[in-house]
Amino acid sequence: LPRESEVFLLQTVTTNVFGEIFVFGREAIALQDLKQKWMEGTDLSESIRIKAKDPQIKGDMLVAEVVGEGEAINKANRGYAVARCNPNGPCVVALASMPRQFYDDIVPIAEKFIRDGKFEPPSSASPYETLDWTHFLAGKVFLTYAYLAKGSKESEVHFCADGTFKASVRKKGLFESHNPAYKGRLSGTWQTEGIGETTLLKLTFSGKRAPSPMAITLQMKDDQVMANNERYFVARSNRCAP
Repeated sequence: LPRESEVFLLQTVTTNVFGEIFVFGREAIALQDLKQKWMEGTDLSESIRIKAKDPQIKGDMLVAEVVGEGEAINKANRGYAVARCNPNGPCVVALASMPRQFYDDIVPIAEKFIRDGKFEPPSSASPYETLDWTHFLAGKVFLTYAYLAKGSKESEVHFCADGTFKASVRKKGLFESHNPAYKGRLSGTWQTEGIGETTLLKLTFSGKRAPSPMAITLQMKDDQVMANNERYFVARSNRCAP
């Protein structure tokens, strides 16, 4: 695969069947030409080569058992590949690997996964134009940190689905003078205004010595969340009730 290719791994969750399906994209190509490439095979490493065994075109899909060659091959496993191409764009390939006894169970699952997928014409529109920030933030935690010779900062904000938040902000050195009222353990309510790449996040703090409300511009860019142009990491919160 080309450098920086995205690969998705799907795994079974049942206890009586096991298999893995690797899903990735490749450049647009006619199925007949792809069939020829599959028969020629490809090197996964210096010691492992895979190729398709009797590939067949079934409607708009290319399917084939995949066999491995080389000393490092796990002979207890079998492989299966399914490919389907977008009429207006690239192709999608599902490469399944499973113990031999589960081959007949995993093959129809891989085929159904690719067959049921829906292609859409390429678009220049932002993938975040319909992003619902309220839904996105609920149950998440935002994390950021910075460590310098003259100071450090660690912040985490938990956004609960009921509209409340819990935050912990630790500052040392030169960071202490930046928004000095916002430090320690904080809590309150949150809400967003705006759908799409950017939104306005409003935090209202609670408590007798609560700092003033805060408005923060959030932006989603290249799958990264920026808050007032500062990168925040996003994870599932463990401090909000389910």
